[in-house]
Amino acid sequence: MSYKIQLKKGKATEREHRRTYEKMISYHKKTGKCFPKDKFYESIAKDHLSEFPHKNYYTELDKMEKKLKWSINLKDKRKRKRK
Repeated sequence: MSYKIQLKKGKATEREHRRTYEKMISYHKKTGKCFPKDKFYESIAKDHLSEFPHKNYYTELDKMEKKLKWSINLKDKRKRKRK
């Protein structure tokens, strides 16, 4: 799939973090400061954990990303062999 299509899908998917965005805006309005970086990352993690209350969410995510990277590397190696 093209980059544009992937970006469109990603933007739609990442809207799940709208509450975190709203917290950031609210914090800024109240304090005049940026939302603390560690709180931002914590809020994103909480978004994912509430969406998928599976106890091993990040462990499973790591496995999926490793599998995807392995698959991409394998495809790249095959392409280079054909050249």
